Parts: sequence; structure tokens; C-alpha cells
Amino acid sequence: MIVVVEAPSIQELDAVLDRIGALEGVERTMSSIILSTRIDR
Repeated sequence: MIVVVEAPSIQELDAVLDRIGALEGVERTMSSIILSTRIDR
């Protein structure tokens, strides 16, 4: 399953990820943070 999450701060993002990881049936999580676009083509 892929979930897209948006949060106003790193602290709130961390809390959301903790809640997702605590859900029944979730065995593991992997996170990626997209900061900005560096190359305009």
C-alpha cells in the first residue's frame, strides 16, 4: 500500500508516521521526503 501524507511540520509528520506504524496489520513502513525540484527541463 502507498500512502501520501502531508504535515505542516517535521514533528507532526513524525507523529503521523508513528500512528501509521501502530495500526493493526502494519508490519513495517518506509518513508521518503520530497523537498523541492532541482532541475527544470
